[in-house]
Amino acid sequence: MPADHVVAERFRPDPQAVSRARRFLRQALTDIEGGPAGDDLVYILVMAANELVANAVFHARTEFTVRVLIDTDRVRIEVSDGNTRMPQPCLTPADATSGRGLAIVDGSGLQWGAERHARGKTVWVQAPRQP
Repeated sequence: MPADHVVAERFRPDPQAVSRARRFLRQALTDIEGGPAGDDLVYILVMAANELVANAVFHARTEFTVRVLIDTDRVRIEVSDGNTRMPQPCLTPADATSGRGLAIVDGSGLQWGAERHARGKTVWVQAPRQP
């Protein structure tokens, strides 16, 4: 996806990275000149990307990069890690304390997907840009 604005940050796979990535995303989405309008879109994108980041920390267990790409039509967030194992949505028991991340992303109304590459994978979410 060619983008008008791209910002990225690399994180270590520790639990504090999840909150740091959330702050990075909120800042990036609200600060980029011409970025997406609307607090609702920012909230939904950050919520969905938070799940992708948590998966990178707790499942991939490698350093990962979060990228925000904004063009005239859409906003996309990518989380790239060094683990080639692809994400798989699963049915989670009601009493489970984890395992709902992709269900949350799927229920967000955003498009999402994953692509394997030579050094790992990239999982992404995207939404049309609000006017």
